[in-house]
Amino acid sequence: MNTEILKAALLGTDRYIPEIPKGAPEIYTKIDALPTSKEDRFLKMAFVSLLYEEAGAKPLVIDSQLPECPPEPQAIVTSQLAALVQSAIADQNEVLFAFLVFRIAQRNEVIQAQLVPGILDKALEKKYDKQKLIRICGKTGEWLCGLNPRWKVLRDGTTEDENVWDIGSIESRKGFLSALRKKDPGAAIILLESTFTQENANNRLAFLQLLHDGLSLSDEPFLQKLITDKSQKVREVAIGLLRQIQGSAINRYHLECLRRMIEVREERHLLVTKKKKLVIAEDVTFEENIFKTGIEKVSAEKGVQDHVFIAGQLLSLADPVELSNMLNISEQSLITLFLDHPAAKVLLPFLTSSAIRFKCKSWALALLHRGDARDIGLLDALEESERLPFYLQFLNGNAANLFAYLLNDAYSLLPARLAEQLLDHLSKFPYHINQGTYQRLGLQLPDSTMPILKKYADDPRQDYPFRYFKNQVLEMMRLVELRKKIA
Repeated sequence: MNTEILKAALLGTDRYIPEIPKGAPEIYTKIDALPTSKEDRFLKMAFVSLLYEEAGAKPLVIDSQLPECPPEPQAIVTSQLAALVQSAIADQNEVLFAFLVFRIAQRNEVIQAQLVPGILDKALEKKYDKQKLIRICGKTGEWLCGLNPRWKVLRDGTTEDENVWDIGSIESRKGFLSALRKKDPGAAIILLESTFTQENANNRLAFLQLLHDGLSLSDEPFLQKLITDKSQKVREVAIGLLRQIQGSAINRYHLECLRRMIEVREERHLLVTKKKKLVIAEDVTFEENIFKTGIEKVSAEKGVQDHVFIAGQLLSLADPVELSNMLNISEQSLITLFLDHPAAKVLLPFLTSSAIRFKCKSWALALLHRGDARDIGLLDALEESERLPFYLQFLNGNAANLFAYLLNDAYSLLPARLAEQLLDHLSKFPYHINQGTYQRLGLQLPDSTMPILKKYADDPRQDYPFRYFKNQVLEMMRLVELRKKIA
């Protein structure tokens, strides 16, 4: 009836009177029979139609019965903890929400049923650990995922349907391939190879970039085929992956080229002792093929000699242990010779890259002891107990990187002395990290820092930077107390 009324309104009642469709309520027929003007009858029909629309419709009758939610075998969180979760969701406090989820999962508990729908909606967002959120939803979450099509992907894990690889969106296919790569790297290659030639260039590139995880020599045959791909970007990524695979043809070729360039000589010192010296040959010539494998001829940095730049690129992908064995010298002695070389400043980023990639402790320590290291990834080559003396190197100019490194997903408490030093630095440079990082820091500060935080909170200084810092201190104090309550 609404369509008829709209048509009459557009054309005018002089040209068109609404026709009453079959099955329409009887009241329209009664209005049409009134001895009034057609405008009056039209307006009454429109008014009745509006009332029907506002009144709604009869509920659908569903001739089926929903399955009952199974009982929950796990302990349910306290009402206090549930209230904190609800508050974090309402306030969009992502830092606190993530911590509460971690704590609930750590305690092997599940969230109260009324909060489950909101948690499942968050699990659909990419920024969260989907499996952890599903786990704290317990049996209620599993039950709801079976009823709501939007949440079906959560119940099924990595796939949206059985044919996700064939008919899924690019994002769902990437998610499926990424999960498969972690679970079975070889199966991921087989799957990718089965459709790779049918994909467009953007998809080929996106899928290829997911292969960094689990990269191994078994991937070489597939990647080798891609160095003639139509897309230049795909070729570049494939070559980059091949260069990283120890034992691949490209990697062996690069190592052989590096060995031809580098020599360790013994020279007399003061006519009595002999001293080792590392030489990077300038007169070594290479076939043009080497420059088709990701090695650049000339540095973009002014004043860098071509042969040093080439050696550095080769060095960044060379295993320090293997290179030391080839040169018949210890790893420690070799890094010392590199750092004593006149071109050490140019070689430094390449040496750092090698130390990080192969987690070479001796090289990492040598680079860190210089005091000018800029890549915090060097710390990964050390045992956790060995890292403490080097953390503060990364505060000046790299504070955000240091905090990102220290503030982990396990919410491990920071060593008391380190925490005190970090707070001292932030009191002087409060804008080096953002508000979210301050919250993360508060969740990892040991209880022993509370007197220090209170001292900052009571400080009478009123300049804008320090007032900002004091506000963050008050929030950190609140989070330290909250963490203690729900430990």
